Order: sequence, then structure tokens, then C-alpha cells
Amino acid sequence: MSHSRLTTCFLLLASTMTVLASATLAPALPAMTATFSHIDNAAFWAQMTLALPGLIIAVCAPLVGALVDKFNSQKLLVNGLALFLVSGVLGYIWQYSIWLILFSRALMGVAVALIMVSGTTLAGRYFEGPRFSNYMGLQAAFGGFGGVLFLSVAGFLAEQHWSWVFAIYSLSLLVLPGVLLWVKAPEVKQYRGETASGAQGWMNKTFILCCTLALVEIIVLYGLTLHLPFYLTELGHSASTIGLVIAAFLLAMACVSVSYGKVRSLLSTKQTHVFGWIIVALGFTLLSFVNGLTNITVSGLVIGVGLGLVRPNLVVWLFEFVPPMMRGKAMGIMTTCYFSGQFISPLVFEPAILALGFEVFCLVLAALIALVICLAIIANFKFTKSLPSRLVDN
Repeated sequence: MSHSRLTTCFLLLASTMTVLASATLAPALPAMTATFSHIDNAAFWAQMTLALPGLIIAVCAPLVGALVDKFNSQKLLVNGLALFLVSGVLGYIWQYSIWLILFSRALMGVAVALIMVSGTTLAGRYFEGPRFSNYMGLQAAFGGFGGVLFLSVAGFLAEQHWSWVFAIYSLSLLVLPGVLLWVKAPEVKQYRGETASGAQGWMNKTFILCCTLALVEIIVLYGLTLHLPFYLTELGHSASTIGLVIAAFLLAMACVSVSYGKVRSLLSTKQTHVFGWIIVALGFTLLSFVNGLTNITVSGLVIGVGLGLVRPNLVVWLFEFVPPMMRGKAMGIMTTCYFSGQFISPLVFEPAILALGFEVFCLVLAALIALVICLAIIANFKFTKSLPSRLVDN
């Protein structure tokens, strides 16, 4: 395997560590709650072990982004992987104290913030144009496939003993040597001298738009994965069936992300984003009119296809206009938006679904997405018409 392929491989493997951060602990929660049943609100504190890393990531990511722009991003990635390993080991060692486990989960959040921001920023320096589009598609696919695989392994480990789930974090030990050997950061000084010419005027508005879209994407993604199981339970389906439906949805996202680079060769970033959200709106429309398991699964697959295009496209779009010496900060803030969306999603979905019902809510959500798409197209058309012809040509 060539050096460049090894670099790509270990960057992708490092990115999958972020998937391990919280979701893989889910199968262990019931047994963990039983172990600490002598503590008041044991169920709440057990659930916090799942949620705390996301909160820490949301808080730390902008700071990590500033560090990435200032220091060697490869060293930050290595430190993140090392801390990831240590926090996982501590979670196992401290299995007799929920408070120490929570502390280890906070460390896990810091580690994931380091890995996410530094890893993606490094990839943006290694790859440009179509190569970066291909990379981001692969990164999203690795995350999707990895999520399904890691959850399956975590479920098996949790059946042996809930604390065994922490053993899965030792996988970073396999990635760390490869990152040390084959992932080298370009000199930071190469980027400090660059200016943001051509991007500075667009920075504020376009950046806010990208961050807003990141927030909305995660709200929709987590809203579906959190509430679809309850809807399927009401229809009388078993937990194993629900797991298969969610897995199919996530696999659809991953499979489409693999082909993201090919889609980007045909469409611009804005066109790809609009196209992806049109598919998502179509999926929610279908979901609002069906209640059979097969039809619900198909609707989930359609939504997965749309989100599979949107997920990698947003970072590619971001790096198109953010100059290299600012990408760490930009990625840090966007990462905060991603993980803030996890907390906001239940606050948005829960009251709306209680008020409208799941089917009506899906239809309303599809209509809102379609309305926003139409407004975005009209606004972009008017803005383009107002530009001098030479800028439109460019």
C-alpha cells in the first residue's frame, strides 16, 4: 500500500473513533442502571454517561479549532487518540463509581473534539477539490458502517458484562501507531501567510448558513433515530425489528456517502445540498402516509439517501470558502453546532410530535423543508442576477 493510501486509511480510521464516543455505550445502560440502583436518579446518571461526551465536545470544539490553526494538527490528533484510549480504560477501571465514570466520559468528550476537528482539518490540507470530496464521502461512509459494526460488537460485550463495553475503546491503540507513522501535518507556516482574499466578504453570511444547516441536519437525524423506534413500538414491532430498520437507515446513509464524490462531479456543493434535502423531504412525505413495516423501512432508506449526500457535502462546502489558516476554527464551531443539535433535537421533536402525532409531524416537516428549499433557490437566483456578469461567469 502506498504512503498516500496509508495516510488516507489511518485518517479515516481515526475519524471512526468519534462514532465510538457515545452510541456504543447504549447497550450497557440498563445493566449500568441496575448496578448503581442504590444511587438516587440512577437511570438519569447512567443516561448522562451517554450524553456527557456530546456536551463536552460542543463546549471544547471551538477551542480545539483555535489550537489546530496555531499548532501542529497531527500532534493534536495523536493526543486525541491517546486520551481516547486512556478515557476508555479509565471507564473500565472505575466501573464501581458512577461519578468517576462520568469524569472519564468528560475526558472522552475532550478526546473526540481533538480527533474530529484536527482530523478533518488535516484532511482538508492533504486533499483538495474532487479528492477532498471523495475523502469526505468515504469519511461519512466509514462512520456509518463503523456505527453499525461497533453497536453490534458493543451489544455482544454488554451481554457478558456492561463494563466490557469500555474494551471497545482500545481500538484506538490500533490506529495510533499508524497516525504517528503515516499522517504528517503540513507546516503551519505555509498557511499563516495566506490571506482570505475572495472569501472574506462571504465569510460571515455563508459561514452562518453552513453552521445553521449543520444544526438542522443533526436535529433531523437524531429526531428520526430517537422517535421512529417509539412509533414502531406503537405499531407492535419488536426491539430487534426496530434495530434492523434503524440499521438499514444508517447503512443507506453510508452507502450513498461512498458515491458522494461522483455526485459532486456532476453538481455544485449548493446543488448537491438542495438535491439532498429534496430527497429528505420526499422521505418524510412518504413516512407520513404509510404505517406498514416495509413502507416505513423504504421511507427511512429514502431519508438516509438524502442525509448521506448532505453530511459530507457540508464540510466540503465549508472548506471551499474558508481559507486554510481559519479552517480549524471554522470546523470547531461547526462541530459545536453538530453536537448542540443532539441536545436541541428532543426539545424540538418531542412537543411537536405530542401535539401533532408522528404522521402529521412528518408531513409538516417535509413541507417546511420544501418551503426553505424554495426560498433558498429564489434568494440565490436573485442574488446571482444582481452580481456583475463577470462574477457570475467566474
